[in-house]
Formats: sequence, structure tokens, C-alpha cells
Amino acid sequence: MAESTASLLRAQWRNPAEVSSVLLIIGGDVVRMAFSQGAGTRFVPVCFSFGCVAYAFTGIVNILGDGRLLSPPDYNCKLINLDSGYARTSNNFVLSRILRDLEAMESRPNFKPRSKSSDRERGQADDSDDDYAIRITVYEALKNRRAATEFGMGFPHLVALVVSLLQICLSLVPWFLNGAHRWNVLFITLTGIFLVQCTGWVPQWTAEKLPNRQNSSQTFALTSGNGSREVMVIFGNGQCLDLEALASTQTPRNGRSWEKFPSLAYDPQKEKDGKYIRKAKLFPTTPFRGVPLGFVITQISFACLSVLWILLLINVSAPTVFPEGWCFIGVGALGMFQNAWLAAREISPRMRNMPLKRTGQIRAKKVMDGIMDFHMSFQLGVPLRNEFFPGDLREEEEEWWNGTMGPYDARRKQLGRTPYQAMPTPDT
Repeated sequence: MAESTASLLRAQWRNPAEVSSVLLIIGGDVVRMAFSQGAGTRFVPVCFSFGCVAYAFTGIVNILGDGRLLSPPDYNCKLINLDSGYARTSNNFVLSRILRDLEAMESRPNFKPRSKSSDRERGQADDSDDDYAIRITVYEALKNRRAATEFGMGFPHLVALVVSLLQICLSLVPWFLNGAHRWNVLFITLTGIFLVQCTGWVPQWTAEKLPNRQNSSQTFALTSGNGSREVMVIFGNGQCLDLEALASTQTPRNGRSWEKFPSLAYDPQKEKDGKYIRKAKLFPTTPFRGVPLGFVITQISFACLSVLWILLLINVSAPTVFPEGWCFIGVGALGMFQNAWLAAREISPRMRNMPLKRTGQIRAKKVMDGIMDFHMSFQLGVPLRNEFFPGDLREEEEEWWNGTMGPYDARRKQLGRTPYQAMPTPDT
């Protein structure tokens, strides 16, 4: 006699084994974004989760396609070099996240900036006043004490470590309840954690997340573009990542991305112009002749990892007994929520090798007023004016930018808009 639907459902809910292998192949985009956030450290703060198998094959497609591992930018970001006036749209995930996270921190109601002078002291609106048309926050870069290809660790790494330990503890439950011979869930969990770490150790993550030049003296502005109320200005002071190079990161198929790795590049050689240039090592033989050695490592690593994930997936499909199915779902769910949290989390610029010190802020109820105030402090407002006002200016505005500031300033004072007061200039 055939089993009833009720008995089949009862058995499935008692030990949902078949669904586990299906869950492993969904959510690859979240895993990729989590790696984009956290890869590059000795301990990668990404956990074994649903979606890992899917990402293994998505990674191969990306490598065979544009060659990149990083997720595409998920936040509009425009970079303006205030010294040269050149502007470019960022195609880099990390730079877009830097802008997003700085905006989020500045907009947080309880955010307490470490700044010697307050907005009120500069004649600006109170911190609780959200009625502004533009907010220009000024930072200066601090010395990054890490190596050119080394990231630091922080709170996300602690969370990932705790979650990984919880996953291991959960995978031990069948081993204790059903005997030492029921070790499949423990084996899958430990192997999955190891494969995740191997994926994050691929050096291409660091190659894409950091530019070669990391001691820029340029002054950069980050904004979502015309219409945005937020502008983040960063004075490089010879200590900043080259954000222009980061915004237009070249494909890892090109040797430029690998020049910052001493082990993947030759010693610096003197060129005809007297400069010392380090060139990436190229693979000497077919089938990878002429390809950067670092990119060959990426291709071989992901090919091997994909095979290992398939073999692990076969183990997941093996018959199980209660409570193995639920324990494995619990392991995957813990990792999935941790990875989703990491993918969406704000990360300090210091953890991205760009420590910043906030030196001040300008807020104004008119965009032109704010840009003018910034220009009076730093003489760098013209590129911002061109970005936010690409068309013709009003007559009194044109006069102001040509040096005749009296009429515009008088009208501004007459209308009750906050008069200009100087900001402290960052050390240069």
C-alpha cells in the first residue's frame, strides 16, 4: 500500500535530507559580496553557508569572462580629483562602499565625530538639523601602517569565528546522539569551512581591492553625483590610497594589478626616464604563456575548488537519519545569515587600509552656498561647482566666482542664510 501524503510530509519534516543539497546551490551572489567585503586577511570572515557551491561556479564564469572576482559596485559613486578637476565614475566595489559607509556614519543620529571644532563653531546648522541641501564632510588621510598587500582584522572576523565555532558545535550533535560512526555532517562542515578559507586566500582579492600606489597627495571628492546631498572630501597628505587608480581598476588579466605583490612581480627595474618600475611575473609556458602568474593562480585555484565543492555536494546528498538533516540546515542557515550581515555591513575605512581623520563639515541650505564656503576655505570648489552646476550660472553667481563676491554675499545675508566662516585647513 502506498504511503499517504501526510506520512511522507511527516518523514520529510522529521529529517529534511533532500532539500539540503538544493539549498547549497542558491544564494551565490550573497557569498560573492561577502568575499568582496572580507577577503584578503589570514582568517577570512566568511562562513560556510548555502550558496557556496553556486559561487564556486559563478567565480569560474567571472574569471573566464572579465577576469574579476570582486562584486560589481552596488552604490553610485563618482570620484572627483579636486586638484586636477578630472571626474570619473567608479567601477570598483570597494570605493563605492567607502562612500556608502561614510555617508551612513555621518547620517547616524548618535554619530560623534572626533573633531576639534564643531559645526556650530563654524556658523553651520546644529547636528540635529537635517534641513540642508548639501553637506561637505572633510577628512584627511592618516598613515597606514600595514603592508601594501595586507589588511587588518576587526569585529567581523570575531563574529565569523564565533559563528564557525557554533557551526562545528551543531555538526557534533548527530555524532553524540547517533554514535561516532555518524560523522558526515561534521565532515561536511569542517571541509566547507576549509574550502571557504581557501577561496578567500586567493591573492586576486587583494589585487582588486587595493591600488598599486598607496601614498597619494591628491585631494579627492566622493559623491553619488549631481543631486546628491553628500560630498566626502579626502586630503591625501601623501598617505592616501590612489583613489583614481582604485576607481578604474584594470582587469587582473593585465599585469598592473599584480605589481604590488613582491612574490608575484620582479624586483623594480630602472626605466629610461629614471623611474623604477616593478613588473608582474608572466607565466612562461603554454597554455598560460604571457598571462600574469597571479591570474594563473586564480584560475587553477577556482578550478580545483569547484571540483572539491562538487565532491562535497555528493556527500550532502547521502542518506541521513534524524537529526542530521536539521543539523545541516542549521549549519547552513547560520553561515547564510552571517554572510548576509557581512555583505551589507558598514566597514571602517581603516579596515580598508585608508584610515581617515574627520576635520570638519560644511552644511548649507543652498548647494551653491555650501560649495562657495568650501571654496573659500580650500580654494578647491571649482570642480564641485562644475559637477553640481554644469549649466549656466546666474549673473550674481558668475560674478562671485569671478572675484566680485559682494553682491551675492549681501543677498545671502539679506535672505538669512548662514554667512561664511572659515574651516581649519588640514595639514598638507
